Amino acid sequence: MADAYGWGDEHRAGSLDEETILTRLVALNKARAAEEARGLVRYLRPEFQDPGYRAPIAGTLDLGEAAMAPVSNVIPWPATLPEQVGAVQSILAAAPAPLGAGDIARSFKGKRAATVRPVLDALAGLGMARRLNDGRYAA
Repeated sequence: MADAYGWGDEHRAGSLDEETILTRLVALNKARAAEEARGLVRYLRPEFQDPGYRAPIAGTLDLGEAAMAPVSNVIPWPATLPEQVGAVQSILAAAPAPLGAGDIARSFKGKRAATVRPVLDALAGLGMARRLNDGRYAA
């Protein structure tokens, strides 16, 4: 307990008696009351306790997603399964970073992640892609 209040290493063995502990706690309480009177409040969890708390705002926001393909690069979804596998694999292989099913689906006109995910799973099953723990895929 002495360490929690910054009362030094010499009191680790519990050598403080009750009267000394109470005296020090009362003194600490008076010091904290004086600080609060001057406007200094030592919140343990300011994000919950301090009514004027403002969370820090980051200058940039990294969502960890690949950039959307430009509209001019949107291609029609291939008609046959072998063509679909080849098209998805080529997009995945050309990507500089792992992609999610939604990222790849945006490359195809009118397709959603649910359409592309089985193709990605097939590629992973064939060893032509790796499924990462976060749900994205890498070539």
